[in-house]
Amino acid sequence: MSDVRELLPLYALGALEPDEAEAVERAVDADPTLAAELDAYLDLVPAVEPAPDVKARLLASVGGGRFEKFADRMAKLLDVTVDRARELLALIERPASWFTDPRIPGVTLIHFEGGPACAAADCGFVRIAPGCTFPWHTHLGEEVAVILSGEMRDHDGNVMRAGDEMRHPQAHHDQLTAGDEGVLYVTRAINGIELGPPR
Repeated sequence: MSDVRELLPLYALGALEPDEAEAVERAVDADPTLAAELDAYLDLVPAVEPAPDVKARLLASVGGGRFEKFADRMAKLLDVTVDRARELLALIERPASWFTDPRIPGVTLIHFEGGPACAAADCGFVRIAPGCTFPWHTHLGEEVAVILSGEMRDHDGNVMRAGDEMRHPQAHHDQLTAGDEGVLYVTRAINGIELGPPR
């Protein structure tokens, strides 16, 4: 569990799981300094329930989100710290982070910068709606991706599920179709991709 002091602002927002809230309450009861800090946070927070996406982003940013189990793998994949990976994972819960490329209907994207080792890479999240297809594309360098949720099938019929890693070499051509629940993955594509059928 995180340090209790780090949980105080989340407690004030009502954004903790019950066991974490109980731990904060026990610590505050035993430590007048913590109690005073919590009171200061409570004075700042209006008495409203945070929106679900705000709560989800807060939890993700401190390591409590639904994709927390991928934070270490994502940090290595993108050459960033685990804390930065958590911040990036929190973007998934923020609707305004996603955008649509009109060339690829049924697909939404979030782009972001990776670390120094990924300077030449396109990094981001890709979400393919249920039953939709990411069209034929060519990898201009090696692409590595980790499935975060759902499942998809590539053009060879291989099925990939949450936790699986996809690794495509340069000049590899592919087409990806999401399963019945859609799919979400994080990707690092060196030199990006080129849309269009194989030549």
